[in-house]
Amino acid sequence: MSIFERALPRAGIATVLATVVAIVLSPSDPALADMPIHPAWVIAIVAAARFGVGGLFAVPAVVLGGQLAVWLSGKGDLAMVSRLAQPGELGILVVIAAVAAIGSLHEQRKALLEERLRGAESRAAESETAVGSLCETSLVLRDRVDRSHMSLAFLSDLAARIDDRDVGGASGAALDLAMARTGARCAFVQVIDGGRPRMLCSRGKWSAERDEPPAVFRDVVANAAIEQLRPMAAHEVANASPDDCDLAAPILDGAGNAIGILALRGVTYTALNLGAREDLTTIARWTSRVLAKANRGSRPELRGSHRAKT
Repeated sequence: MSIFERALPRAGIATVLATVVAIVLSPSDPALADMPIHPAWVIAIVAAARFGVGGLFAVPAVVLGGQLAVWLSGKGDLAMVSRLAQPGELGILVVIAAVAAIGSLHEQRKALLEERLRGAESRAAESETAVGSLCETSLVLRDRVDRSHMSLAFLSDLAARIDDRDVGGASGAALDLAMARTGARCAFVQVIDGGRPRMLCSRGKWSAERDEPPAVFRDVVANAAIEQLRPMAAHEVANASPDDCDLAAPILDGAGNAIGILALRGVTYTALNLGAREDLTTIARWTSRVLAKANRGSRPELRGSHRAKT
């Protein structure tokens, strides 16, 4: 809404008030020719104090209201307009202008303070949002630190178990690490025993029908990994079934011969990436040292390495 649109109804109200004041004070002489200052100018002073320079609309409104009162009293002269030539009227007009200037200064100061307040509120809201974000970040970082401490303890325990001479315990530690790194539901280690893979250790629920894998099991994906001597995923192997593993890595000895297989089941497709294969290969390499120790130790059924048979 423009200044004119806001001032027009205010000017109309000021005119009506000036008319009423003039008639009430002197119905026979609304212009109050004998008085040095017409009382209706109080309306203009109040408007100037309230609206500043924008309140000067009340000056012509008071003159018009007083003149209307003169006409309503039955006189046809311009008595209210003629009053403007009197010294008292000129003085009150100066006072109204001064009050309007002071009012404008107050309005400007008020607008400046309101703008500063809005800016402070905006900065406060941004600061509150930033503090909330910092709190959330600190919680996340603290949670990560807690997980890091737990992870370090977990990895330290697994490292000690993988380095154990006990084949079963070391294999179980390797499976725990592989499942933790990939999110697999189930994992197992098979060793090449007499040219055929034999289940050595398993973790997790094998399927909905059984908790553990069969004692002797030929997995298509695991066999492919042994034949190729590299990690293989189920989607890379023809004729792979839901009963086969999702990802498998061969366990190789120092000469590059397959002496076992480390396989995972229940791995999501998005987790079958290069990082998961590298992690599984590293874990398989650690497991190979355990199997090599067992081959030189008290487990004669694990001695010797064999190429996988088709």
